[in-house]
Amino acid sequence: MLIINGKDESEFIGRNLQDFLSSKNFKIEQVVAELNGEILPKDKFDTILNDGDKVEIVCFVGGG
Repeated sequence: MLIINGKDESEFIGRNLQDFLSSKNFKIEQVVAELNGEILPKDKFDTILNDGDKVEIVCFVGGG
């Protein structure tokens, strides 16, 4: 099972994080991703997601 932000996203096993973010309309410039407890640099968003991985994604939004 692949867990992303607390949800089962197992259909993305074998695909990379960039694919997931694009499919969910995330703006890459505005997110930070943690993979299995470690911050994943943006240049590593091509990392393949595996069964058992846990990903947390945080989005930055502007406002005032």
